[in-house]
Amino acid sequence: MTYEWLILGAILIVALMPMIKWLRRLLWAFSIAFVGMMLVHMQYNPGEATLALGAMSGGLMFARPVRRILLGGLL
Repeated sequence: MTYEWLILGAILIVALMPMIKWLRRLLWAFSIAFVGMMLVHMQYNPGEATLALGAMSGGLMFARPVRRILLGGLL
């Protein structure tokens, strides 16, 4: 599988998230688990863990504007 397909899949999931409530809840559950894992990982490699936490929080921060852009502001 190439990176283009992964990017396309991520865009489709973000676009469908307003319509699927359980997928949104699953994203938040994954985010909470990921933060816990990165806090543990920070003991061994703080730079890598901080970078991963920043990337995830930036992605969550821009999820709503990206959805609005993709859906044309309809939802």
